[in-house]
Amino acid sequence: MLRGVIKWMTVVAVLGLAGCALPGRRDDAALPPAKTGGGTIVTPVAFRVEGKVVRTNARLNFVVLDFGLQGLPSIGQQFAIYRLGKKVGQVRVSGPAWDTYAVADIVEGQIWKGDEAKLK
Repeated sequence: MLRGVIKWMTVVAVLGLAGCALPGRRDDAALPPAKTGGGTIVTPVAFRVEGKVVRTNARLNFVVLDFGLQGLPSIGQQFAIYRLGKKVGQVRVSGPAWDTYAVADIVEGQIWKGDEAKLK
């Protein structure tokens, strides 16, 4: 009895997986052809790099930015710093990055903990 149930479950699983892999009828003809050439590239919000200032050191002129799960920026990338929607400064990623954090040098402005960093 148990052997029959296992065989039946195996058959159902194999057919289910094979059905996902089999080519089906797709309506590719209904899609318009891709346009080539120049144009504006729009980056979805999910891929825009944005961070938050979690530490500041005005004496040594650097901040620590937290980028969450978005991934870390490259060294040399510049970010505009915003507080309550108003630009208050600018930083350049300069070095050590770990987990979700990156260190950036303050290029201009007075930056506070909690400010937002948006890719320039």
